Parts: sequence; structure tokens; C-alpha cells
Amino acid sequence: MTWFRFLCLLFAAAAAGCSKPTAEEYFARAQQQAQTAATMADTLRSPDAVREAFQPALGLFESVVREYPHHQLAEAAIFEMANIHNSNLHMPREAIEGYSLYCREYPAGKQTPLAMFLIGYLYNNELHNSDSAAAAYRRFLDRYPDSEMATSARFELNNLGKSPEEALPIPPSGPESKRGRKHSPQTPV
Repeated sequence: MTWFRFLCLLFAAAAAGCSKPTAEEYFARAQQQAQTAATMADTLRSPDAVREAFQPALGLFESVVREYPHHQLAEAAIFEMANIHNSNLHMPREAIEGYSLYCREYPAGKQTPLAMFLIGYLYNNELHNSDSAAAAYRRFLDRYPDSEMATSARFELNNLGKSPEEALPIPPSGPESKRGRKHSPQTPV
């Protein structure tokens, strides 16, 4: 009987040691890896080295999605991968793919308005694709006309293809700044 118990305990220990991590464990490790990579990225000179630094985090976030597709953390993992591609790796096409996947998989998700806005923003400001940006901003405004970001989306949409100077004209300063008139002590303003 002692050998039987020993074998059962050994089998149970081996089975516990071989079990896959939980979604929470994958996600926590991914966040930790992403934070470490972000800290390292400031000192890395090559874009390839930065990408390599973020690969462990991306792999762990992908594991959450692949192994726990119906877990609530899968939603956050998809969004985090898109954010890494956008903010850390400066890979707008991959970021757009990630944000688009997020919007398709989680149309009522907490981050869907932001993801939809960022798709338009990246098309416009990173890829300089005005047609795709316009379509993305229109989809965003159709769905979220009262969102906090709606004003920004309208501004972006109305200024597609314009330079920053054309989009935000700086009023002239100096004595001729108001109504084109020179101000003198006799001229009321």
C-alpha cells in the first residue's frame, strides 16, 4: 500500500507540474515581460533588438488568446498586442490588424471605441492613407457619435491630407493680429 500511495503522489505531482499555466498566469507574465521590454527599449538602438525584446511578451499574450479564447483576458491580450505593435514597435500595419481583430471579436468591448479611432489615426498619421483613414473615421463616428474622441475624429476627418500648418493655422501675432488693422492709441480695439 505504501508503494501505491507513493506512486499516486508521484503521478499527481508530475501531473501538476506538467499542467499549462492559467490565463491569469500567462497574462501576468506577459505584462511583466512587456514592462521589462519597454524599460530595455530605451537603451536599444536597433528596431530589430526592440522587436526581439518584445517577442516574449507577444508570445505570452498570444498564448492567452490561443489557449483561452473565451476567457475575459483574451480580449485584453489582443488589445495589448495591438498596443505593443503601435506604441513600442512602431509597426502601424500590425497594430491596425490587431485593433481590427479586437473590434471584430469584441464589438461591444470596453476598448472598441479607442481601437476604432486608432485604426483611423494610424491610417492617416502613420501610413498616410487618407481613403482608409476616412473610412475608419466614418465607421467610428457612425458608431460612436457622442464619444469623447468624436471631436478628434471629426477634426481628423475634416483635415485629411492637410499639413499640420493647414489643419491648425496659427494666427499672426503682433500689431496686425486683430482684423488686419494696426492698433494705435487712437484706434479702439
